Amino acid sequence: MLKRDISFIEALMKRSATKLAGHDVLASKSRDEHAAYMKQLFGFLPQDVEGIHTHKAGEGEGLWFRLRDGRVFSKYGKPAAADHALYDKP
Repeated sequence: MLKRDISFIEALMKRSATKLAGHDVLASKSRDEHAAYMKQLFGFLPQDVEGIHTHKAGEGEGLWFRLRDGRVFSKYGKPAAADHALYDKP
């Protein structure tokens, strides 16, 4: 599991949000609106992320956010299995 700083995690989440909602939607939001929108879209904020997985058994390469509370979400904010054994072993 990769441990990254919050700015890196924010950038990954913003890139995924842009693919989901479109650049114009994100660009039209103020800083406060942007944080609320990210929370609504993903169900968590960058500061909730403990680390990032880049491989999952049965799915291959990708991006999954592991939260401090143990939950795991795909790069599109969809819940994923939390079992550590599933991740980062190609």
